[in-house]
Amino acid sequence: MSRKRESSWVDRGESAIPKLRQALVHFFERFDEAAEPFLDEHATIVFGMVAADATDVQIAMYLRGVVRDVGFPAREPLGSRLFAISLWHIAKVALVRDAAERRLRQQSVVNAQSAETLGNWLAERLMTPDELQAYQQRIDELTEHETIRETDSAYAD
Repeated sequence: MSRKRESSWVDRGESAIPKLRQALVHFFERFDEAAEPFLDEHATIVFGMVAADATDVQIAMYLRGVVRDVGFPAREPLGSRLFAISLWHIAKVALVRDAAERRLRQQSVVNAQSAETLGNWLAERLMTPDELQAYQQRIDELTEHETIRETDSAYAD
């Protein structure tokens, strides 16, 4: 059974291109398989436009230009602005998701690189230089034997 969050293409990490293509099928009224390369091309262009910070108005103008150039749908496409808003949001949600995932990966790498133990962090800040040296020597001795227990301390008698 799938978890609820996996039911969305966004949560599954899928590309926005198939969703854009699916929407463009209805806008251009091109339901035949022969139109797939045409739809793929324009879905990719719309995605690129959004990635380059195009607005929904610019996407609507692009769609109107394509209709004018290719001659279909035969009718004047109604709602190209509303359709452009939908396409913009489909592309933008994928871009925001991808950016957020990249940022999370970068943070986890930074956190992994600075994996200093709490004991060492506290020792460096709370001990005098002589105490810190004795503490580090004791830790080194314990590490050599690989038997560190909670009762082990640099100050244990």
